[in-house]
Amino acid sequence: MQLNQILTLQKIQGIGNKSLIALIEFCRVNHIESVTDLQHLDLSHISKLKRAAASLNKFFTAGLLDATFKECMSDLENWKALSVQVVVFGSSYYPAQLAELSDPPAILFCRGNLELLKSARAIAVVGTRENTRLGEANAQRTVAYFSKKEFCIVSGLALGIDSIAHRAALENKGATIAVLVDVINVSPTQNLKLADQILRNEGLLISENPPNTKVIPALFVKRDRIQSGLAMAVFAIETTVDGGTMHAVKAANLLLRPVYVPDAVAAKYASLDERAMSGTQMLVNEGRAKAYSRDTYDEITSELNILVNKWTPIPRQTGQN
Repeated sequence: MQLNQILTLQKIQGIGNKSLIALIEFCRVNHIESVTDLQHLDLSHISKLKRAAASLNKFFTAGLLDATFKECMSDLENWKALSVQVVVFGSSYYPAQLAELSDPPAILFCRGNLELLKSARAIAVVGTRENTRLGEANAQRTVAYFSKKEFCIVSGLALGIDSIAHRAALENKGATIAVLVDVINVSPTQNLKLADQILRNEGLLISENPPNTKVIPALFVKRDRIQSGLAMAVFAIETTVDGGTMHAVKAANLLLRPVYVPDAVAAKYASLDERAMSGTQMLVNEGRAKAYSRDTYDEITSELNILVNKWTPIPRQTGQN
């Protein structure tokens, strides 16, 4: 199914992310090339497609196909002018590791170097917006080391630890991916220059939301799972117990991917009650993360290299980007 057809499905009211993926897979398996072909099929007996079937029936009955299709074609032209590329679930550029999420994004909107999506050799370095100086130093050291070991650094371009991680990757001539709510209207605006630097240095900006999506807090929460999905491991540098970083940690835990946090004693925090690392301490105490220091970098690298070597991509078909 061509990209414009998939985008048409995405615009249908009532078809959410999971239903869209189910439709994409159904169409691929059954060699269905257009939305029009679905009009003559009864999909209600397929459990994964029951909700989508009802939405499709309303869509076709309302006679919205032609107008929606034209709107999608216009979108594609506008996005091309903005250098936005679209990657669909199951296509050649869609990351196998990202597809392992329980709710992977059906579509990725991208600006920059798509080749970064083809390798699982990536780590997420994330943390609080209100970091300490020790947190900044830990993030910089961690990124410097793993960038030199040719790991791509994934983060969310937020203020604080995320920004530090991206800058450290660039300073060490490493690859970096920023996961955003919108690849055109970059948020926060304070990081517009940083986003441009990432693009100029062969990095990548990605989002599951179409360009010009209204930025709301809930979308940042959804964004966090993508950071973990792209990465072999998550390094949570600093976070409070209820910080947004915990969303990325939870996603990594569900994927059974390692989570690492700085060893508070080795990092020489003045107090274990420091608010900025209260969450990382909790993660260690609960067995949801391992404490690390510069002395364990080599050990962690060996662990991650084993994961890379054992990584078995899910079956994928080469198709539309």
